Amino acid sequence: MLSLGVDIGGSHIACCVFDHTSKELLKETFSYKKVDPHGTKDEILKTWLLALNESIAHLDRNIAGVGLAMPGPFDYYKGISKIKEVDKLQALFNVSLRLEIAQSLNLKPSQVRFINDASAFSIAEAALGKASAYKRIVAITLGTGLGASFVVNGMPILKDKNVPDSGYLYNQYYNNVLADDLFSTRGIIEAYRDMTGEQINNVKELYDKVGLDNQAKLVFENFGSQLGDFIKPYLKEFEAETLVLGGKISRAFDVFGNSLKKELGFLEEIYVSEFGEEAAIVGSALLLDEMFYKKIEDTLKLM
Repeated sequence: MLSLGVDIGGSHIACCVFDHTSKELLKETFSYKKVDPHGTKDEILKTWLLALNESIAHLDRNIAGVGLAMPGPFDYYKGISKIKEVDKLQALFNVSLRLEIAQSLNLKPSQVRFINDASAFSIAEAALGKASAYKRIVAITLGTGLGASFVVNGMPILKDKNVPDSGYLYNQYYNNVLADDLFSTRGIIEAYRDMTGEQINNVKELYDKVGLDNQAKLVFENFGSQLGDFIKPYLKEFEAETLVLGGKISRAFDVFGNSLKKELGFLEEIYVSEFGEEAAIVGSALLLDEMFYKKIEDTLKLM
């Protein structure tokens, strides 16, 4: 069986066909497109569908369906975007993406399924990655926004006295600032601007400065310390054993990792996913496995 896994961020879409028998992605079907997070509904959907159709065009047989890993807030069970008041994809608010995508790809609505992007990432890590050695893991994605997933025995936990509501951290506050505004691309860019007065375009540009600019290095080190201080109480309350990081900012782990580890010394392991963006793609594709979907269906209703 084949299914199309999709990772949607605020400014990109990445998708690839997953073979459920070999448990591998068919790399020749990989497609990646940049997305304008402030675009209109039609502009965003046009780019998404271009990427989806590019992946499917490589196949000579049908897919079982499409699984999409999406940032929140989102009605994952019904497939309706609830994103608003954040700096991305607001034009999709209250749009039934399930119907839009099903109609465009000539699929039944039931063949289009959604999951939180951080949950998809954590599911793949728990099933196929290093985190499979642990019972209680926390996965966070660092990119356009802050994603988080609390997992026990391979399943996301959304309603529990030891877990923040829906497993979300982006809507929590750290020093009276919204976490999503701090622990994200825009947060790092703003921190560097506040420190130096210099405007940079992205995290990679700042990372490339680290060897020559002590202030760039300091921004990352502060980021690690503050992130660790922020998530520490949540991880302790959950009794987490390991923390796995994903998202584009995690590529700078060699700079901010030590300061993060100093705050989280009680964990057995902190590491960056070896799958990268592929983790969310695999996790979303797994939604088309009917046995797995039955296990996670009730959880999706709570997301």
